[in-house]
Amino acid sequence: MFPFDRIRVKLFGMSRQLAEHRIRTTCRELIANNGRVSGRALRRELRVRFGAVGKTARVFQIWREESVAKPPAPVIPGDMAEVQHRLQVAEAAMVENHARAERAEFREQAHQDRWAIEIDRLREQLRAQPQYAKQIRALQEQVFRLTAELQAARALLAQAE
Repeated sequence: MFPFDRIRVKLFGMSRQLAEHRIRTTCRELIANNGRVSGRALRRELRVRFGAVGKTARVFQIWREESVAKPPAPVIPGDMAEVQHRLQVAEAAMVENHARAERAEFREQAHQDRWAIEIDRLREQLRAQPQYAKQIRALQEQVFRLTAELQAARALLAQAE
């Protein structure tokens, strides 16, 4: 009975199992120390550490999984690190400026709403006065009368010329 997470290796006539976690740990250590590591280098290290290599297909499968799982971090030159830092500072400033603009927009909207409500209240208060309709009619009549007088004066002026 062979567990799926173990590899059987015959060494000096004895059957020896090389656990998957040992292969993975070794692979991770090699990647951490050397960056990229080949499958052959992994097999060499397994032979040095454990005296066994394991089945090639299984070791290479684990090696592929570990190599893909943790790609090495790109090496950033000093000037690129400065650019990256400046980018982070600029992004933080952008977020702060955006929040400030939103607060200003909210304050402006609240200001506009307040004065619109105040103007509406004053209009309603004016309309509620008992003499309001009478005053409006008197003013409209005066405007009509003055408009008629103005037209008559212009007609007389046009005839005089």
